[in-house]
Amino acid sequence: MTQQAGDNKQGLLWKQEHLSPLPIPTGQPASDILGMIWRKNDVYLDIGSLSLVGGWVTLYMGSLLIGSFLVYALVERDFLFFFLILLFGGTMMAFLWIGYIRVYRRPLMPPLRFHRQRREVRIVADDGEEWTVPWERVHAIAPSATMVGQFGAAKMGGLLLWFPFKDEIDEPYHDKKPGWIIMVSPGPGAAAMRQWECIRSFMEIGPEAVPDSTVMHNHELSVWQSFVQDMRDGVKTHGWLRTVLWDGLASFVFNLFAYDYLMRKKFTHIPDLTSPESIAWSQPLPPEQWARRSAELEAAIAEREKDLAASEESQASTEQAG
Repeated sequence: MTQQAGDNKQGLLWKQEHLSPLPIPTGQPASDILGMIWRKNDVYLDIGSLSLVGGWVTLYMGSLLIGSFLVYALVERDFLFFFLILLFGGTMMAFLWIGYIRVYRRPLMPPLRFHRQRREVRIVADDGEEWTVPWERVHAIAPSATMVGQFGAAKMGGLLLWFPFKDEIDEPYHDKKPGWIIMVSPGPGAAAMRQWECIRSFMEIGPEAVPDSTVMHNHELSVWQSFVQDMRDGVKTHGWLRTVLWDGLASFVFNLFAYDYLMRKKFTHIPDLTSPESIAWSQPLPPEQWARRSAELEAAIAEREKDLAASEESQASTEQAG
């Protein structure tokens, strides 16, 4: 049987949550955690699967850690420890950085385009083949797994978007069915739901419910000017303490200035859909020609919104009683 939103599968150390179809509200706010939104307007939303911030933070902190061990070994004149760290740690970080650089230098693929007026998704495969998939045939899955090691347990997760191939649009879905897939790693549970909610809210509510693209955010400013402006906006929204400790300190600790510079170079030119068929498909439609939700989805959304409202009322009552 085809899984629907709300269906879950769970094992000892893993869980798989289905968010769509049908694309009902998750209860989480729309948040573009990975900067997947490349382009947004009143007609369509473009998303890309390239996100290098997680890899940058991990590799940069790993390099700092290895560097700290090397400095410590030199200060203590422990040359054996120094060469062991340089050999094993340095080799490992070198391989990881080489892989990161290769991904960074790889040409950007055309975006995945969600047309809210047609309620369709336009896909461009690696070989150039293009096709459209009905919005309500998109499968969104949030897999997560718990990794247990000597330092404890860590939960990891992501967001998987599955689309049927061109000649299999109407065939039923199952776990092992091949399809065209995007997999990203915003995090498990609520984090994956927030990233998915960016897409779902655009299609079901409108562009005003979705954050603007952060790929080219403030790129008319220098890296430092952009940082200062973001800090000012953060102070107005969250106050001095949170902004300085979280946004400001993290920028220096993880060297996000260098990352910002690299991303500006990478996204100087965002790819677009260029075939005549895709250009024609991307055009706006008169309101009377807009596609509508299916009756099944309409009922599912109404039921889900009722459940969320009841949950919020119950939570408010509990807080008042407490």
